Amino acid sequence: MITRNPAFFAGYLLFIVILSIYCFAFTKSEGFLLVNQFHFTLLDKLFVLFTNFGNGIFAVLLMIFMLFRKKIGWTLQIAVSFLVSGILVQILKHIISSPRPRLYFGPGTIHYIHGITGTGYGSFPSGHTATIFAVTSLLALYFPGRNAGIFFIIIACLTGFSRIYLSQHFPIDVLAGSLLGIMVSLFTYQLIPLRIFEKKIQEKDWDRQSIKLR
Repeated sequence: MITRNPAFFAGYLLFIVILSIYCFAFTKSEGFLLVNQFHFTLLDKLFVLFTNFGNGIFAVLLMIFMLFRKKIGWTLQIAVSFLVSGILVQILKHIISSPRPRLYFGPGTIHYIHGITGTGYGSFPSGHTATIFAVTSLLALYFPGRNAGIFFIIIACLTGFSRIYLSQHFPIDVLAGSLLGIMVSLFTYQLIPLRIFEKKIQEKDWDRQSIKLR
C-alpha cells in the first residue's frame, strides 16, 4: 500500500526518525524551549496559516469538495479517518490530561501568540497533527506521483511543526499525533476498498494508474 507513493512515506519516515531522535535527545521542556526561542513576525504569520490545515474546517471543506466531484469513496475514507482519529485523540487527551506549554511553564515564561495559543490541558497528542497526517496520507495514496507526495508531506510536516512553534504542543505531542493520523488512514484505506466506488477503473489498471479528479 505505501508503495503507491514512496516519496510521501519516505518523507514521513525521515520526519518521524528526526523527531524521535530530537525527543530522545532533549527533555520535554528543553525540546520545546529550543524551538520557542526563535520567533519572528513573518514566521508567526506563516505558521498561523499552516496550523489551519490541521483543523476540522479544512477536513470538512475537503470532503465537500470531493463529494462535489463525485468521489464518494474518497469522501468516505477521509470522513472515517477524520472522525476516528479525532475520537482517539480526544480519548487520549482525557486519559493522559497533559498540560499545554502555556500552562506547563506558567505566565510570562514562553513566547506565545494572543488569540492563537491556547491553555489548559489536552496537550497529548496533537489533534491538528493527527488530522493533517490522516488527510495527507490518503491524498498521497490517491495521487501517487512523486511531486504530489513531496508536496503533501511538506504540508503535513509544516503543520505539525506549527503546533510547536505556536506554543500549542510539545514535540512528543506532534510525534504521537502524526503516528495516530497515519495509522488510522492506512487502516481506513485498507478496510474501505476504493474499488467498490471507482467502477470506471478496470481491475487490471487499478494498481498502475493515478486516479485523477474528473
